[in-house]
Amino acid sequence: MRLSQAVLVLSTILCAGTAAPAVYTSEYITLGCPNSTSPIATETQQYEALNEFATLLYLQKMPTKAFNTYVATHLINHAADVPGDGAALALQTVGPLVSASAFVIEQLFVGQDRGVTYFKATTPMGTVAAIDMFRMSGTCLIEHWVIQNPVLNSTNPHPYF
Repeated sequence: MRLSQAVLVLSTILCAGTAAPAVYTSEYITLGCPNSTSPIATETQQYEALNEFATLLYLQKMPTKAFNTYVATHLINHAADVPGDGAALALQTVGPLVSASAFVIEQLFVGQDRGVTYFKATTPMGTVAAIDMFRMSGTCLIEHWVIQNPVLNSTNPHPYF
């Protein structure tokens, strides 16, 4: 038994009936969360983890470090431009786009084991308003959805952002 698994079992026993449902803590192990994450976390800890992930990924342009620190090896991925599941495949797709783009994080939310980043991305293909939504197990990102909308001319004085 790995140390992280032993801590997980002990944490699950000590925290029974609190913030971390058993299904999420078991996914922490089965989906291969990095040792740098925790299977049990408060919303504040989840917010801090998502904020650091987003900062590493979008602002510091360190996608490998962001993924290795916070993303499950067997990430469940619903992004249409990524041809399957897994952190390696997502990183292979996202890495080149991140290095060629500029980002502004507009909003970041965490609650009920979900985390959402709303951001502006200026890419070689144009500017988009995008939302990345994650399901979390503790401070580990285990499932991902993305919604992107091209930023178009608008008569609205404050469209998108």
